[in-house]
Amino acid sequence: MIYVGIDIAKLNHFASAISSDGTELMKPFKFMNDGDGFQLLDSRPTALSYEDDSIIIGLESTAHDDDNLVRYLVACNYNVCVEPHQNLGHA
Repeated sequence: MIYVGIDIAKLNHFASAISSDGTELMKPFKFMNDGDGFQLLDSRPTALSYEDDSIIIGLESTAHDDDNLVRYLVACNYNVCVEPHQNLGHA
């Protein structure tokens, strides 16, 4: 199993990947929040994938900054896990 984690931001995102045993497979890299950036991300985990491995992509929802990326990844048939954004504001 390969786990890809994505840190979502407004203009740029960061992604990295580890194996199920915790081995770093892909050092963190920056990609833009646009079609070219999404294609760059798509090329990275595909290079890591082996026939017996699955890829799970995880990210935290951040209002709407992740919407287009999630749609793109789902259209590319990735398993995407979106953690709901948690407002940890003060009471």
